[in-house]
Amino acid sequence: MRGPERTIAIDLDVHRAIERARLGLGESQNDILRRLLLLGRKRRSGVAPGGDGGAPRRAGGPRGRGLWAVEIAGRRIPAANLKAAWRVLLRELAASQPRFLDELAAESGRGRRFVARSPAALYPRSPHLALRHAEPLIEGWFVDGNVSADQVARRARIAARLCGLHYGSDVRILDNLREL
Repeated sequence: MRGPERTIAIDLDVHRAIERARLGLGESQNDILRRLLLLGRKRRSGVAPGGDGGAPRRAGGPRGRGLWAVEIAGRRIPAANLKAAWRVLLRELAASQPRFLDELAAESGRGRRFVARSPAALYPRSPHLALRHAEPLIEGWFVDGNVSADQVARRARIAARLCGLHYGSDVRILDNLREL
């Protein structure tokens, strides 16, 4: 059981960092901070990152399978699941390449955009899907959250190419230390 809620003052940079770590629209800011701040404690206790130590998963929470990570220029960033790894990759590339998201927004597959400025713009042929599958990426950008491992692998290669990077050497998404 959680204790009483408290209000804390945070600056804009901290707020942006919390929002960048968001895994889904239903995740509260408290849930994000709890996940981020308690991650180190779970690792030390032997629970895999993104795991829950056998506790029942909350309905609507992120699904975790395997040990996911993103590698960029030799730096490994852990992720809770496939979709989180995809978002981590996009955020990291966007932070290093200012025009990256605009260029990626021009790419699409099977009637869906990879990223867009609005949820409806992700699904131009089926805007009703925006309510179920659009997820915030960073401020002012949304990502398609209804993706398979094959789709993420293809999209990650496109994202790397747009940044002038080579997928497999400069950039990789890993599942249990195997390249996606």
